[in-house]
Amino acid sequence: MARRILVVVVALLAGVALVAVLIGTSGPAPRSRVQGPEPGSRGTAGGTTAPAVAAGHGTPAHPVGDHVVVGMAATADGGGYWLVASDGGIFAFGDAPYLGSMGGKPLNAPIVGMAGSGPSAGVSGYWLVASDGGIFAFGTAGFQGSMGDRPLNEPIVAIAPSPEGRGYWLVASDGGIFAFGDASFLGSMGGKSLNAPIVAMAGFRPSAGGSGYWLVASDGRIFAFGTARFQGSTGGRPLAHPVVSMAADPASGGYRLVAADGGIFAFGDAPFEGSMGGGVLNRAVVGMGATPSGRGYWLVGADGAVYALGDAPYEGSVGVLPLAGLTVAVDPGHDGGNGGDPAAINRPIDGGGFTESCDTAGATTADGYTEHGFNFDVAIRLEALLRAEGATVVSTRTTDTGVGPCVDVRAAIGNGSGAAVAVSVHADGGPVGGRGYTVIMPAPVVSPISDNRSIVAPSALLGTDVRDSFGSDTGEPTSSYDGQDGLITRDDLGGLNLSTVPKVLIECANMANSTDAGLIETPQWRQGAARGIADGIRSFLTAGLKV
Repeated sequence: MARRILVVVVALLAGVALVAVLIGTSGPAPRSRVQGPEPGSRGTAGGTTAPAVAAGHGTPAHPVGDHVVVGMAATADGGGYWLVASDGGIFAFGDAPYLGSMGGKPLNAPIVGMAGSGPSAGVSGYWLVASDGGIFAFGTAGFQGSMGDRPLNEPIVAIAPSPEGRGYWLVASDGGIFAFGDASFLGSMGGKSLNAPIVAMAGFRPSAGGSGYWLVASDGRIFAFGTARFQGSTGGRPLAHPVVSMAADPASGGYRLVAADGGIFAFGDAPFEGSMGGGVLNRAVVGMGATPSGRGYWLVGADGAVYALGDAPYEGSVGVLPLAGLTVAVDPGHDGGNGGDPAAINRPIDGGGFTESCDTAGATTADGYTEHGFNFDVAIRLEALLRAEGATVVSTRTTDTGVGPCVDVRAAIGNGSGAAVAVSVHADGGPVGGRGYTVIMPAPVVSPISDNRSIVAPSALLGTDVRDSFGSDTGEPTSSYDGQDGLITRDDLGGLNLSTVPKVLIECANMANSTDAGLIETPQWRQGAARGIADGIRSFLTAGLKV
């Protein structure tokens, strides 16, 4: 399904205020643009993540596990590169030596970027930076200090080496700059008004001496400091997807920006050598690196796929579990104690523009198999499948013996979890002669306490994916009495009205029908139901978009 890309930008967004000098915030149109249709503490060497060897241009291989790739750095001669995952795991390719990692070690905050130590220091060192400003130095890259034990107004999002490779700059998402070693502080955007958060930076290495750096915001706006010259930006222009990284062109003194869809924007004399804009990506691009000749660059996706353009050699990539870095909210409908506490579950709540009861006891089959028990069983199986694919799972209830929570609380749990999607698991109590399943999707509802309009379109895509996979995995027919082709849109369910993340509710079968009842009471069918929902979620989250 070439329909959309889930843009999961792993860099945390936010920084600390220092003196700022704005050189430029907008400029001429990019000379070359290919994009979508519209426009802490010191680390010690060593680690548990071994180098990876992979084959196939842009094709993931060798799983990283449940940690997304967050950045890359190229060797000084352009013959290789390192990739870094959010847990600090390092993967070395080509002539890039593996010098240790933080993989498998405790971190106070996730890793958000890395930098090589630079040509004058050789090719045998790199730094990792965490969102709390913690620095981890490996090989000949010297530890020059960190922000790991200091309070930050906003998280660190990127690191760049000094021209001589004996220092580095850190930048926070508010544009605050922190200089260490021989890296000079040349100004920042800390304390200044920004239209969009800073997401990356690049150092300038002039042949005549001096130093400078550029900062880039997610809207493509460029801020230049020191001897780094402002040469244009995409600030103020419509972008199909946010800018996520940048790289200086070592040969020309220009720079390139990359968007989450792999679209490239080249400025100054930096040549445009192609892009992934208009291609199909499973996960967003999160980083880039340039070759020393200035005639090539690499892009890396959150899934570990590497895309080599121009004279950049492809040396391999890594694979990440398909749902790594994503959170899914699972809501097993009803609860085992609901029927015994009518006062609690009949309490009125605001369902987003109408009043409904807190919850209900749910349906049962003719022989007494309860819906709450079915929902919980399928949800437990679903959660295991999602975790096996790398997802973090948040559930609205962890037992089948309690009361509630109310449907508004269930929605709030999903909203507050940072979930990419939410799914509510149910079974129906329909007419005895009716069979089948239905996926319920939210209609747009605006109320004094809610506005779900932004999730209606993605929820419809999620609903279609779940509908398709559920039928395929279970063999269950779509409902003969509710909805059309297994889908229906409703505005009278608080759990959907109040959601701020894409969400659907699935009625897996009709408990009042003897055929459906016989199926849902078997563990094998319930496992298939969980698989059908999990496959639909994965399809939605990894489908990609021809942009």
